[in-house]
Amino acid sequence: MPNTRDIKRRQKSVGNIKQVTKAMEMVAASKMRKAQLIALASRPYSKKALSILSNIKTGQPDIRNIFLDGNEKSNKLLAVVVTSDKGLAGGFNSSVVREASKLFAQYKKDGFEIELVLFGIKSKSRLERMGHTILETFKGLGDYVTLEEVQPISNFIQKKYKAGDFNKAVVVYTEFISTLEQKVAVRQLIPVSEDIFRDLILDITPESDKLTGSDPNKLEYIFEPSTHAVLNNLIPFLMDIYIYHIILESNASEHSARMVAMRSASDNAENILSELTLSYNKARQAAITQEITEITAGVAALE
Repeated sequence: MPNTRDIKRRQKSVGNIKQVTKAMEMVAASKMRKAQLIALASRPYSKKALSILSNIKTGQPDIRNIFLDGNEKSNKLLAVVVTSDKGLAGGFNSSVVREASKLFAQYKKDGFEIELVLFGIKSKSRLERMGHTILETFKGLGDYVTLEEVQPISNFIQKKYKAGDFNKAVVVYTEFISTLEQKVAVRQLIPVSEDIFRDLILDITPESDKLTGSDPNKLEYIFEPSTHAVLNNLIPFLMDIYIYHIILESNASEHSARMVAMRSASDNAENILSELTLSYNKARQAAITQEITEITAGVAALE
């Protein structure tokens, strides 16, 4: 049995770890809430842009745009994989990589070549070991990302598509459902469609708004200088918002996963402290018993 000094040393170490994990849990909870609020703040802009897109498509269903029509020049798939820059988030990153691997296997069966764009560095080494081609890695998007920080990423993807470098783009990320529930989701990014953006709006609309039955698409618009000019500026903006929201969702999921992981670590530390306290009491009692036995034996020897 370890002596009381060793047990005390372990108690101090575990207690320090518990303080750290508890602090990290509180920080993650705060960041998660802020990411949710930022996502909700972008909702009015997204809803209005979707309303304009819907009116254009309704009034001119045959209108053409490169992002709407698709690109048949290439058989490549651009896969955007969203993970984190930091660890200590449980199975957050491994779940995304696992789901992405399943998706890539299916597209390879369909004859697609796959190239990757990574948001976050935690998946890079694993995906490189799998033999995937990584075009670009973006980092530093893990806490309070702004739309201005997302636009260069969106522009990079749009430029690659306009150049005919890929036929289709998908995003693999973690969708935030609740504090205790997140799931890995796969969404199509390009070619864009009204349904894609409508799903996005529903994701960031509170349940109370979903039940009102209001239809924002009943407004009529006059487009100047032309519907084509408006559409050519509207779709890149919607793609910026789309990618921005996906990153915010992933950030909220990351902070939630880290909060849960740190809470579990704190609980485990508490359990270990309880066991160490019990061991310490037993060791102390054994030492006292040993001392009493030795004193008794000494007194008996003197008699």
